[in-house]
Amino acid sequence: FCIIRAGGLVEPIHITVLAGGPGAEREVSLRSGAAVVRALQALGHSVSQQDPADQDWALPAQTEVVFLALHGEYGEDGTVQRLLEGQRVPYTGSGPRGSALAWDKAASKTVFEQHKISTPRWALLENADAAVPAEIPPPWVLKPTLQGSSVGLQMVDTPGEWPAALAASAGRGGAVLCEERITGREITVGILDGEPLPIIEIEPKAGHYDYENKYTVGATEYHCPAQLDDAVTARASELSLGPWRAATSDAWISCLMRIWIHSCWR
Repeated sequence: FCIIRAGGLVEPIHITVLAGGPGAEREVSLRSGAAVVRALQALGHSVSQQDPADQDWALPAQTEVVFLALHGEYGEDGTVQRLLEGQRVPYTGSGPRGSALAWDKAASKTVFEQHKISTPRWALLENADAAVPAEIPPPWVLKPTLQGSSVGLQMVDTPGEWPAALAASAGRGGAVLCEERITGREITVGILDGEPLPIIEIEPKAGHYDYENKYTVGATEYHCPAQLDDAVTARASELSLGPWRAATSDAWISCLMRIWIHSCWR
């Protein structure tokens, strides 16, 4: 971040880092915010940190740009983006529409299907005693429609595991997304200003890439660039642009994929 003043001089600016907030990922957000503050200060910027934990928060008067280090609801669902737009304050990340659409898993899946983007079969479960969707064979993945960071993620292998898993996922609030489970290597492709970034492979040391493995130091290995052949790398980068264009076309987004054993894609 910088402002180029008259005469071509580059000067630091005052950045307010928003971190914490009211959502389920509050503690992780505070850790992210502290790291961002240290990095921006090391670059010579003037930095404030603000925790929008209640509705009465306000930005410091000297704020020139907001760095959003908020995780989950309120910070990633378009809410804070709309507030900042109303205040005409520049901020990092996607805008209100893109944030809201990417946050809502069911809405995203609907848009993907409208744009003919291949995606695992899915069903929306409105209550905690919903039956197993007949059109989706096991194993299944359950996740709250309106949560992030794998909060409430459940892997279900058999019908006998279904009731407890669904109750756990639904307990996070709101509807639950059920998807067919795709087995394979997990990668993520970031998009910045319409360009795919280097691919990262995600490899938990045990279990699945759930909340604990995501935020426990040393529990997951990240390989960047992912060790993929050139054809798969090119195809993954190409495919990542489809959801980006369909969902947001804003500044950045991250697209997660799984590579099937036979290099097929879903």
